[in-house]
Amino acid sequence: MNLKTALLIGAALSVAPVFAQAPPAVQANPTVGCSATPAEMAANKKVVLAFFDPTQDRIALADPSYKQHNPAFKKRAEDEKISDYDEYKAAFGAGRGGGGRGRGPGGDGPRPPQGNQLEVVTAECDIVSVIHKGFRQDPTADPGKFYEVFTFDSFRVKNGKLVEHWDGAVINPPAPAGAAPAGRGGQ
Repeated sequence: MNLKTALLIGAALSVAPVFAQAPPAVQANPTVGCSATPAEMAANKKVVLAFFDPTQDRIALADPSYKQHNPAFKKRAEDEKISDYDEYKAAFGAGRGGGGRGRGPGGDGPRPPQGNQLEVVTAECDIVSVIHKGFRQDPTADPGKFYEVFTFDSFRVKNGKLVEHWDGAVINPPAPAGAAPAGRGGQ
């Protein structure tokens, strides 16, 4: 064995303990000790996908302990001094065509191309995430020119009910008088 080979082997052996002592993987799911089976995760996906089916009774899908992390929904609940669950019922209750506040078709004018609404659905323990493909009017172009956009919704499901929700929504500034509402802030 020559000196160069011996040095390479020695260097490799001195680094090996560093890799062996890597910290344990951090659990992405905030539910400590979750150990859902593939069948349970598939059932959780069905609950979440039912939420996006306009023919479903969305109120029946949520548990009264429902916790909302969408800031626009949270703000409405705080302003109205009601629970996250009561705001959920107000947004998705009967008489709203399943759409509720901030989820209906927007005004007149050019319509965006229709895409596959649900692009990706994943489940990890009790969390189900959905990535949506959509189209928005390009504000720098003529009306009718749209660009592709992706958004997400993540739900925690417990005992077959939605108990928590996250998304990338923001609170939008008020639209000028007579202007169309902006983006996805209320969803």
